[in-house]
Amino acid sequence: MELDIIHLKEIDSTNKYCYKLGKEGKRNLIVVSDVQTGGVGRLERKWYSDFGGLYFSILLDLKEFKNKCKNENIGKLNFLGSLSTIETLKYYSKDFGAYGIKFPNDVIVNVDNKDKKLSGILSEININYGFLVLGIGINVNNKINDEIKDIATSLKELEGREFDRFEILNRFIDNFKNNYFLNDDEVLKKYKKHSKTIGK
Repeated sequence: MELDIIHLKEIDSTNKYCYKLGKEGKRNLIVVSDVQTGGVGRLERKWYSDFGGLYFSILLDLKEFKNKCKNENIGKLNFLGSLSTIETLKYYSKDFGAYGIKFPNDVIVNVDNKDKKLSGILSEININYGFLVLGIGINVNNKINDEIKDIATSLKELEGREFDRFEILNRFIDNFKNNYFLNDDEVLKKYKKHSKTIGK
């Protein structure tokens, strides 16, 4: 699976832009923006998207997914985002045991016995046009807004250094491609391994 990358300096929402491209017939691409002015998470909650974070959306073709993968369960795509994200972030951590997935899609890390959000994921599907948009926000080098500093953190805060956002993006893409072709049982097994809620 090849994914073309569109890099923007600023946009309201990478998900909205991907959704627009999906309705225009575009497929299998990633839109990444340095800043989002209107980023949102689940339940329309605001996602602070200042410079230094990694904000991107993947536009996928549902028909291709069904044809190439081992089953037709499109719900699996929703788990691939959080699974590929946590596998990527653990690579850069000195304490990867503190990382976990909070159902359904938040990547959290335990800091001083308190779980803090490191990444959020929002998926949007359009059955009529046959595409899915998987939006991912990762706090990398960005300063955490005062309003959410008690419940969120960044990779820089955790590890004490800055990171190359596009190195992280490329590693995520590799992990996502590897997980893309796994069957349901394989995905669920890996997801449970990282989950802080399922089976706990």
